[in-house]
Amino acid sequence: MSASRTSRLIGVLLAGATASVMISACSAGQITQTATQVAAVPGASVNAGPNGEIALRDLVVAYNGPEGYPQGGSAPLVVRIFNDGQETIVLTGVTAAGAATAVELVGGAPEPTAAPQPSPAEPSPATEPSPGAEPSPGAEPSPGEQPAPEPSPTPAGQASFRIEIPADSYVLLVPGQGPYLQLTGLVDPLIPGESVDLTFTFEGIGPVEIRVPFGVPMSPVPRGSPVVNPGHE
Repeated sequence: MSASRTSRLIGVLLAGATASVMISACSAGQITQTATQVAAVPGASVNAGPNGEIALRDLVVAYNGPEGYPQGGSAPLVVRIFNDGQETIVLTGVTAAGAATAVELVGGAPEPTAAPQPSPAEPSPATEPSPGAEPSPGAEPSPGEQPAPEPSPTPAGQASFRIEIPADSYVLLVPGQGPYLQLTGLVDPLIPGESVDLTFTFEGIGPVEIRVPFGVPMSPVPRGSPVVNPGHE
């Protein structure tokens, strides 16, 4: 997966979030444009590996409101990892020294997604079904249609884990959309405007340090009631 293909794929994945902000701005009618503008990629991004084949993109602490997360609590992270190389990469751990006691994987082992490949100009005659043909009930799949083996699940809330990402694949660790990473045992309260220094450890590559900011709301924050001067009703 080339760098240009990765950039296009990231743009598609983030377009939905950006579009929702724009729709909210238009429907409100009384909110200024600058009050609803959100950067297309508000999080932190970095490339790692000998040839920059590991792409960490749009990392943020999940926004939960202006109050943030309390001391001793947990804070979910939004993490996207792309493998642009030719070999499988393995994430073996994440730490947040000075900010949390651990970074845990919640929800089991994530399943990597293969990057979309260009469609062939014409379907192969060997695999093209006959018009109106239906598979026979109980028929065994052909060798080329064998389902992929299920990944071994990782128990929820584990600080020790292995996340494998094959070549030309990616993993989205997003709360509410499947497994995700979270800070546990926050040393201090974590509120909007702050950031956390994380260290990702990849097998055979070593640590990758990145400063991850607190996320921003994807819709306008409600405004308070207007103040009315009694003498100017």
